[in-house]
Amino acid sequence: MSAAGTWNGEGERNVASLTLTDDGRLTGTDGCNRLLGSWSEWEGGVSFNEVATTMMLCKGVDDWLSKLATARIEGDTMTVLNAEGTEIGTLTRHDEFEALSRLRETL
Repeated sequence: MSAAGTWNGEGERNVASLTLTDDGRLTGTDGCNRLLGSWSEWEGGVSFNEVATTMMLCKGVDDWLSKLATARIEGDTMTVLNAEGTEIGTLTRHDEFEALSRLRETL
């Protein structure tokens, strides 16, 4: 299954969201700053490339998502790693996008 789709943080304090499109683009937010870039897939994970982020200052927002470099994917869980290979957070596949992707495959 492709990593393309929308991945969201879990819990009321983790408002991070990341969308990976089929054409290799990514967009996202940590709840304050926006991210733009590209991604590529390898067996069991993804690499994030040329990621740019806005630099707004928002109180109480954890900016961990802006430090992404790679991620491991197991089922519907994406474990995000920084450039040093340290786990910095997790995201969960958003079911609505997955349902739309499956529908598109059948058309």
